[in-house]
Order: sequence, then structure tokens, then C-alpha cells
Amino acid sequence: MNRSEVSNGIVSPPITPTTPTTTIDSRFECNVCRKLFKKKSGLTRHLNIVKKYNISRSDLDILPENTIQQFKSILVHYIRKKLPRSYKQLGKQTVSVPATESQFYAVFKNHIHYYSARRGFYKCMFRGVSANQILANILDMQEWAVKFYEQQQRTYIVLCDDANIGSDDENPILRATKKCKSKYKRGQLVVEWKQQKNIDFNGNLTQAGHIYFHFFNSQAMIQ
Repeated sequence: MNRSEVSNGIVSPPITPTTPTTTIDSRFECNVCRKLFKKKSGLTRHLNIVKKYNISRSDLDILPENTIQQFKSILVHYIRKKLPRSYKQLGKQTVSVPATESQFYAVFKNHIHYYSARRGFYKCMFRGVSANQILANILDMQEWAVKFYEQQQRTYIVLCDDANIGSDDENPILRATKKCKSKYKRGQLVVEWKQQKNIDFNGNLTQAGHIYFHFFNSQAMIQ
């Protein structure tokens, strides 16, 4: 299997990828990673490579279903901790949770958009009106991305592009956040798995994998 680095769409092996695509000025776009191709055949090759990286691998452990469910609950717990009541804590957020590669794969298989075997790195991207329900299905909790407070206030994860920056975001901290350059865009949630390594003077090596969630939060009144 070719293990070069790729970006991808959402697939469900062994079913043919169903990632929506868009034609832009005679070019073809993957609506998940937004990569453009001059020909439809290029996009087809892109999705075919993606499919390979979402097929279960024999070198990863098969985890018991109850273990996977417990780990999903842990992920949701730490995500929701980044949905505070204070407007001073709104904007770009990063959640880091220790996890083995097998734990990551058990939760996010079929939704891996980028993979590098050499770097030990995975990436998933979620955006748009369907992203909330897709992640609710993955994490097995409908309200994983929102936290409710008194006085009809809620803090939530922004999963759609903000063409309309108005009532939800009228505070100077959030406006300043929008001006900051970041490889993570407002309106999408990016999930990454990386292997961290540490070596001391005597050559003693330790390593641990982590799942990272990158997203923007905001606030609104309950309608």
C-alpha cells in the first residue's frame, strides 16, 4: 500500500467514497479538504488514495466496544471544558488528550483526511451544516458541541463559516482573534493525532500519542 501523505474526503470502506464535490471554474474541489483538481480524474485518484487510508490496518489493536465508548466520553468531557461561560475565553481553542494510535483510529476511522506514516500524523477536518451531526454520531452525544448556562446563554463550537459576524461575536477579544493568522480556520474543527517523543542526555526515549482538537467557540442566547 502506498503510504505517501495525502488529504482526503469522508469515506466509509468498503463503500465507494461519497464525499461531496464542487465544480469551480472547470476545476474540481473536494468539499472537505478544499483541494482543487484540474480534471475529474485527479479528484477520483485523490478519493481512491483516501479510501486506502481509511481501511482497517492489521498493525492496530481492535478495541472492545465498551472501551471505545468510554474513551469517546472522555473526549467529549475535555472538549466541553473549552466551552466556558466567560466571553474572555472565546476564540481559538485547542484540546489535547493522551491517546494511542489504536484509540484514535477506533473513533475516527472512515473520517481520516490526511495521513503520514513517516511522521506518525493523522488529520480529520469537519465543517459545514452537516459537521455537527457527523461528529455527534462519531462521539455518540448529540450536544457534544454546546454547553448551556443560566439566563438562556450557551457557548458552542463554530462549525459554519461566519459570513455574518454580528450579535454572537461583538466583543474585542473575539474580534482580535479573527485578525490573528492561524492555519486553523474559524468555521471548522480539525482533529489531529501526533506522536510526541522525549529523549534525555543518556538516550532514554519516551513517547506518547495525543489527540488534538482545534476549533473556535462562540456564544449566543438560546432562541
